Parts: sequence; structure tokens; C-alpha cells
Amino acid sequence: MLNGANHQTERQQQQAHIKQQQTQCKLSNFERERPLCSRTEERLDTFMSAYFNYDDQKAYNQRRQAAKKVVSPAVYDNRRLFKEDKYSKTRQLGLQSTFVKNQIVPTKITDQQLEATVYTTQELNFKDEEGQDTIKVFHIMYDGKTDKLVKIDQQGVYNIAVDSTETVD
Repeated sequence: MLNGANHQTERQQQQAHIKQQQTQCKLSNFERERPLCSRTEERLDTFMSAYFNYDDQKAYNQRRQAAKKVVSPAVYDNRRLFKEDKYSKTRQLGLQSTFVKNQIVPTKITDQQLEATVYTTQELNFKDEEGQDTIKVFHIMYDGKTDKLVKIDQQGVYNIAVDSTETVD
């Protein structure tokens, strides 16, 4: 009688496990990849806020340090991405920048990595005068294992010409 009860319990556990496995298989690709996309969006918003929000020379020079917690050492040390303002143009022009939003277009998703093209909108102003929005194009890579952005390359500036043709500089 004890063996019968043990066998019945094992059988119920196996059936519950099989049902759980079948449910996991029914998840769509999007449902399995969505947590990776969400974490990428969060890290990218944090990075772009640090990168594009400045209103004086001091804030411009501190962008790199502000982004440190969400980027890999390779991105942090990328001198091309974090160009130095040797001639203090930001101060001279009274340049101010505000991060507006990201539009992320995933191009490749593997186990724990996501590559994407990102269209980032930035508002530029000169000395508190109303400026204009600029859309910059980036190619990024996010690593879910380290929870960091491991590659960020600026591709150019996205413009829509007067005749409605699209161009990337």
C-alpha cells in the first residue's frame, strides 16, 4: 500500500512537470526575449540620459563617469565616443542638450545578447534659446550576462530632407 501511494505521488509530480514543460514550450519567441529587450531599454535610457543631458561644460565633461555603471570597460574607455572638448566649445557656445527618447530596432537576438539600431532624439539649445531636435543613429550591443552595454557606435545623424527623402550622414 505504501509503494502504491509513493508511485501515485511520483506519477502526479511527473505529470505536473510535463505540463510545466509544455507550457514553457508554448511561450512565443517574443515572450522569451522580452525580458532581454526590457533590460536593454532600461540600460540604454540610463546611458543616453547620462550622455545627452548637459547644460554646461562641467556636465559635458562628466558624461563618461555618469554612464559608467551601465557600460562595459571597453565602452567606458572608448575615447571616440566620449570625445574631449579641448577648446571648451560647449561653454563658448552655451550649448545645452537634453535626451528626449530612444527608438530601438533589434537586429539580432541570441541567448543573452541583443544587437540593435537605436534612433536617439536629442534636443539642442544655444544659451537658453529654443533649439531643435536631432536624431542620432547608434549601433549597440547589450550583454544580458553582465547586464551592461558592451558596444555603442555612433553611425551618424538621421535627417529628413525637405523633399522627404531620408538620409544618414
